[in-house]
Amino acid sequence: MNMILLSGGSGTRLWPLSTARRSKQFIRLFHDEAGRPVSMLQQVWRRLGSRGLHQSAVIATSGNQRETIREQLGCEADLVLEPEKRDTFAAILLSVAYLCSHRGVSREEPIVVLPVDGRTEDSFYDRLLQLPETLASSGANLALMGVRPDFPSQKYGYMVPEGDGGADAALPIRAFHEKPSKADAVRYIEQGALWNCGVFCFRAGYLLDRLKAMGLPEAYEELLLSYDRIESRSFDYAVVEREKRIVALAYEGPWKDLGTWCTLTEEMNRPLIGPGYIGEECDNVHVLNELEVPAVVLGLSDVVVAASPEGILVTHKESSSRLKEALDRMGRTGTGETRASSERTVDSSAFPDGTSVMTRRLHLEAGEELVTAPSADVRRIVSWTVLHGRCRLFQNGRELPAAVGRSVVLGEEDSARLKALDPIDLIEIITECHT
Repeated sequence: MNMILLSGGSGTRLWPLSTARRSKQFIRLFHDEAGRPVSMLQQVWRRLGSRGLHQSAVIATSGNQRETIREQLGCEADLVLEPEKRDTFAAILLSVAYLCSHRGVSREEPIVVLPVDGRTEDSFYDRLLQLPETLASSGANLALMGVRPDFPSQKYGYMVPEGDGGADAALPIRAFHEKPSKADAVRYIEQGALWNCGVFCFRAGYLLDRLKAMGLPEAYEELLLSYDRIESRSFDYAVVEREKRIVALAYEGPWKDLGTWCTLTEEMNRPLIGPGYIGEECDNVHVLNELEVPAVVLGLSDVVVAASPEGILVTHKESSSRLKEALDRMGRTGTGETRASSERTVDSSAFPDGTSVMTRRLHLEAGEELVTAPSADVRRIVSWTVLHGRCRLFQNGRELPAAVGRSVVLGEEDSARLKALDPIDLIEIITECHT
């Protein structure tokens, strides 16, 4: 079974721990059996690995999350890097092209798409293994996994089946409803509705035909060059909600989308992460502190305190849903990120000997920085060429001449920092040799 793991989001609903460079699936908020901190991505990868599924999986992500994934999963994870963010429809199309062009996946082979930011149990993955058979036996174009609701949530999408079948029946879907009112959610559940958890299965040829219909190439390298021609929208809207031959397989166990501080803290097995103290009189308080100074909470209830170098959040749990609005109002000026204002992957290639090469065109505003450092898991060579603008360049703490047209090559043992003095454009080439 071939799999596409979606890991390209940059959710701000968990700011300040979640940022564009480190989305929520990378935050180590949980602990494994040995008590070691792990992220949602690591949990999913471990569960796939225990079933031998990770070897047939690719991870669809953006270039600025590449290093984080390598650090958490190692070099065995196969990445499909989006040239630019264009939502899940484009990311899945590109991943299918990669699987067919580089993995030799045929048109008739099933592909399962799985987000990496859900919280569930092992039984969920056992059920997931049944999706390809559900697709084949039903004759549908799409087979979804649906979670049997245990309460009328207003935060999830619902899919309403034509009727009620047995436990393993493929249920034809007649309607989708996104984040309904509580009254409507109750009504949908009475009609046998399932939560849409974003897991679905299709044959590779189903999406290759989509590419052909849109006048886009099926070959991965050619599609990379045409990526900006793919409409920017979600796969749910572009495909799922418009497909007539669609069925769902019900999952009866626990599942939760950890997209807000409320849902996330409900799943944490420790109320305090990082230096700090929570008073004994506090009730339902969680502290997540990545700073070196302690955070102390006294006499409060139903509160989240989250602190990182990007900022500090103190919120009542019921008010945490307004975080995105607050960040929009302040223009996210408090995020403090030093990253490229815009970046576009020009080329991304992988070779049989394990070498991969990615070429990006970057734009930095004055004051922004690029940083690179040695990796323990991979031999990496980085090349920077300034196309326009002024900058200062430091290699291993020593300043180097930097001018338009000049290139600097950074070896596998080098650390470097490039700071833009003016708005600048540059080309970055990253060559990785997996050892």
